[in-house]
Amino acid sequence: MITALSQGLTLAWRSLIPLKNNPGQFAGLLFQPVFMIVIFVYLFGGAAGGDRADAVAYMLPGVLVQVSLMATISTGMNLATDIGNGVFDRFRTMPIARSAPLTGRVLADLLTLLITVAMSLAVGYAVGFRVTTDPLSALAGIGLVLVMALALSWGSAWIGLVAKSVTSMQGMATAVLLPLTFGSSAFVPAGDMPGWLSWWMGVNPVSHLAGALRGLLGGGLGAADVWITLGWTAALLVLFVPLALRAYNRRIR
Repeated sequence: MITALSQGLTLAWRSLIPLKNNPGQFAGLLFQPVFMIVIFVYLFGGAAGGDRADAVAYMLPGVLVQVSLMATISTGMNLATDIGNGVFDRFRTMPIARSAPLTGRVLADLLTLLITVAMSLAVGYAVGFRVTTDPLSALAGIGLVLVMALALSWGSAWIGLVAKSVTSMQGMATAVLLPLTFGSSAFVPAGDMPGWLSWWMGVNPVSHLAGALRGLLGGGLGAADVWITLGWTAALLVLFVPLALRAYNRRIR
């Protein structure tokens, strides 16, 4: 188990090395949060009226949640690309654990997500967002976003392994994530929506994740959202880790 994890970390580092030779991809990790904050906080928040500070306090955690979850699509896309290029055929001939390449891919994308999260917080601070809770609560909020993203990365990995192409993988993952992220209370309170949409936003796990993050970063109620998010995370891991491993074993036979 320890050897497989060590090999996975080595392959995760192998997946990160190309970033230094691909400045466009690295720039995307850095500037995507900037674009999202400008669009949702300044454009949408300004159009809605009200106090700009309140808009930043409400929308910044939502932006952080959205960019983190949408970033999980890259896990499946990278897996589909590596399989199509024959990279995993080379790994199969090496004396490493069969699960190491898959684990390495997921860990590599989790590490790049850390860059996106750090950039989101830095930009949020620049536009006026402030953490009003203690450091431990703030770290717990960031950790909650990361573990949910990790769980969805395994779902993305499964889609990437069963999809016929990178394009179809991206289409399927986007079709799942868009209703979850935009149909949530990440940017608009559920009470402002029509009845059926308000109901969906109330049960949407992304709404609970955004609510938990607001509570852990800005104070206020959020304990129920934290526990619900942890429950969703556990359920997603229990569902998608075995599915991804099974699909991976079938693809590399």
